[in-house]
Amino acid sequence: MHRDSKMASTLVTILALAALPLAACKKPAGEGPGGGAPVALTAESAAPVRVTLATAQARQVPDVLSATGTLVPDQQSQVTALVPGRVTAVLVERGSQVREGDAMLRLRDTDYRANAATATAAVGQARARLGLDGTSGRFDPEAAAEVRAAAAQRDIANDGLRRAEQLHTSGSMSDAEYQRALLQATAAREQHRSAVNGTRASYFAYQQAREVLATAQRSVADSVVRAPFSGEVAERTANVGEYVTAQRAVVTLVKIDPLRMEIQIPQERFAQVRPDQAVEVRVDAWPDRVFRGTLRYISAAVRTDTRALVAEAVIPNAERVLRPGLFATARIALGTQRAAVAIPARAVLSEAGTSRVFVVVNGRAQARVVTVLERQGDDVLIERGIAPGERLATDNLPRLGDGVAVTDHQ
Repeated sequence: MHRDSKMASTLVTILALAALPLAACKKPAGEGPGGGAPVALTAESAAPVRVTLATAQARQVPDVLSATGTLVPDQQSQVTALVPGRVTAVLVERGSQVREGDAMLRLRDTDYRANAATATAAVGQARARLGLDGTSGRFDPEAAAEVRAAAAQRDIANDGLRRAEQLHTSGSMSDAEYQRALLQATAAREQHRSAVNGTRASYFAYQQAREVLATAQRSVADSVVRAPFSGEVAERTANVGEYVTAQRAVVTLVKIDPLRMEIQIPQERFAQVRPDQAVEVRVDAWPDRVFRGTLRYISAAVRTDTRALVAEAVIPNAERVLRPGLFATARIALGTQRAAVAIPARAVLSEAGTSRVFVVVNGRAQARVVTVLERQGDDVLIERGIAPGERLATDNLPRLGDGVAVTDHQ
């Protein structure tokens, strides 16, 4: 028994010593030669990314001028109250569509109507003093009753003076009687002149009364705030019961059909721009639609700060889908051609406003930043960043980067 136990112990020791060289030969996974840090995977050592390749094609496209800007109303007005008063009715809200002359707000007009009634009475009195019946045309002071009466007295006195002169000449009238007739004729003439002047003064007073009446009637009319043009209400800033002063804005009215867009023309493009050129406008709110307009107004002078010429495009908006304040991109066809490169739209990776493609050269990807002109169906037109004939990846773009090995699916 003792001998068998000793032999078993010796056998275990031999087996343990034999296992030591084998353990020393093994290395932890990921260790480099000599048991160092793990080996990092690089673009060169990574497995190639399988992609589909496409070839960039040369294209001739119409030369266009692109510009960005903000859409503004064709007309915009801060409509004000012309007379002060307390608001009795608000007839519009935001988004209300109105026609020129429509009532938008009413003010208390009791005092204005009372003033108009007083002015009407004053005009009637003045007309009565003058004997106007409203049917006569041009005013003639000689037609007034007072003037006609004074003229009759003047004529009688003049006749008496002529008879007195004859009698005085023949010696049948004393000098005293002749002087009395002369004074009576002179007084009658002065009375007539005074009547004419008084009548003219009354007529001027009548004209003044008519102006006062017109002002009073205009105040009555102005107590209703009306739309100065057809448009849409953008804001209203008055409420019922509120007292508003004259010239205070109560409604913001805009005309949104058509809309306008300001475009800055670089000085090297001046010769290619003219009125009535077609303009294509796009907005982010309607990415799949193109709104067509016309270049209508071109400034007569260049801005000194930018050395650019300012023009305005007019865009019809009968459907009212466009709104003032929208950011827009405009394109003006200049009538010439320029070179561009067409590539599949799926080959463009857009991130944070930057467009990139991955050109494949000698089996490895090269990232390029490109300038996109426009999309045409499944393709996009590139202005710069890639040359015709270059090969580029069209899928698996998020896995690509500079130097990454690629292999064509085909």
